[in-house]
Amino acid sequence: MGTPIDSAAVESASNAIVDQLEAQGLPSWIELVRMHHSQTYQHCLLVTGVATAFGQHIGASHKDRQRLAFAGMLHDIGKARIPLSILEKPDRLDQDEMALMRKHPEYGLEALGANCALPPELLDMVVHHHELLDGSGYPHGLRGNEISDFVRIMTISDIFGALVERRPYKPALSGEAAYQVLLDMGPKLDKDLVRAFKPVSRFGRGLAA
Repeated sequence: MGTPIDSAAVESASNAIVDQLEAQGLPSWIELVRMHHSQTYQHCLLVTGVATAFGQHIGASHKDRQRLAFAGMLHDIGKARIPLSILEKPDRLDQDEMALMRKHPEYGLEALGANCALPPELLDMVVHHHELLDGSGYPHGLRGNEISDFVRIMTISDIFGALVERRPYKPALSGEAAYQVLLDMGPKLDKDLVRAFKPVSRFGRGLAA
């Protein structure tokens, strides 16, 4: 709506999510998130939970888990500029719709960069969470070392979240099946982080129904 993001409110929410994940775990969070009807809202909260749980599993500091939660909630904020008819289309997007959808990371950076003083690592996750190590991602076609560890974690969490969530045009995958997709992406993702993610993916067991 053109107004500044309330960073304090987002930080408070991210802290609450970190505490919730520590207390009750990822399966409980996924079931709670699935009660929301908005597909985009559900996806952002699901990715937030997955990224936070991933950070906890690999021993990230409490502060870094807060950063992941903060970025998870805001990573798709650029979709606010995508028409609802595209965001909630009950079928796969056509070529033109997908081209518009792919602009959402840059829209997100424009909104956040112009309206609030967020740390650069958070903005990095917002604009680059669709970048892939082999250069085939978007919007900037980054490669290898150009992609930060935070972004690599967020990318894995985003892909996994999209695979295990329910969408009108596809069934939700189990955690195991979604993890196999991550493995099959090979050099596109950080192989060490994908390997470390395996126990996190098991938290999704039985949640695809």
